[in-house]
Amino acid sequence: MFCSGCLAIYAQGMQKKSLACVDLKNRIEKLQWERDLSLKTQEDLQLQISSQNDPDWIELTLMKQLGVVPEGQRKVFFKKDE
Repeated sequence: MFCSGCLAIYAQGMQKKSLACVDLKNRIEKLQWERDLSLKTQEDLQLQISSQNDPDWIELTLMKQLGVVPEGQRKVFFKKDE
């Protein structure tokens, strides 16, 4: 009877340990994903900073962010039919 009780307590402890291990693995994966996303964002921002003196980059940024159109070009809008 004593051995059966000890075995049941041991099995329950191992199950809790296993669940804790799975939870920690999930947290590790989530943190690694967030780290990779942060590194990608940092790299993108670093490229933007290094490109700020390039006239072509400035023109592209003005066109994308502000909608400015260079002289001699025409801006075209497409409406969605809803």
